[in-house]
Amino acid sequence: MKLRHFRRGTQILGLVLAFLGVAGLGMTHLLYPGLHCYACPWAVTVCPIGLMQNLVIAGSVPLYFLGAVALYGLALGRGWCGWFCPFGTVNDLLAFRRRKFLKPLTLFKFVVLGGTLLAAWRWADTWFCKLCPAASLTASLPYLGLGLAQVNTPLLIHMGTLAGTLLGMIFIARFWCRYLCPMGALLALFNRVSLFGLRLKPGKCTTCELCTKACPMGIVPHQDINSTDCIKCGRCVPSCPTGALTVGFSLPGEEGRDPLRVARARPGAHRVPSGQ
Repeated sequence: MKLRHFRRGTQILGLVLAFLGVAGLGMTHLLYPGLHCYACPWAVTVCPIGLMQNLVIAGSVPLYFLGAVALYGLALGRGWCGWFCPFGTVNDLLAFRRRKFLKPLTLFKFVVLGGTLLAAWRWADTWFCKLCPAASLTASLPYLGLGLAQVNTPLLIHMGTLAGTLLGMIFIARFWCRYLCPMGALLALFNRVSLFGLRLKPGKCTTCELCTKACPMGIVPHQDINSTDCIKCGRCVPSCPTGALTVGFSLPGEEGRDPLRVARARPGAHRVPSGQ
């Protein structure tokens, strides 16, 4: 099975789990490994960012939250973003253009994460949820369609953030994942130490940069192995003409996983001659 077909299958699985309530299953209180609003009428799992805010507001020790996030992070890191998250799938469906700019702004997702925590502590409210475009898509719109919500200021704010985010997705591939997602920022903390990730065979890399052209996140895969911006989607793997890149499970620190080791191993690599 081709890698992209397998990834499409896991993304469909992520959508099924997100909306499993359609089948009559009730809330399980399990933490969803991606961004999915637990206010969705068909949700059976809990949004990590929503739970995080409520724990801060309550002043509770977040043992369950920290344990679940650490488990997810150490398993796949941001691989959940590229292979499972429903809102990440929406990003993929709208990624008509792969623009390569505004890289410094990729750090802004950590600002959003920190701001979400600070706002929950300072104002004792789930402010991110009131603005979250994933909530707009999976909660506000369904409730409006079911006749259980009215057109009011909070709904219009949700529609505005959703419209702005969808527009960004159209012009910049994985716009939300690159710049704004706090869940992506949370999982990014584990990206270099997770079991799932990219590997580079330095001796095969010709620095042709075809992998860079294929990357929806606008990074340079052969230089930024498993960086905090890498969603480990594997789009770069089939683009490599020499098979230098692979994606899968391996122990952190193995050859090809560590960007420092890659940097030391790559000086002898050669470019593809012109015309090849």
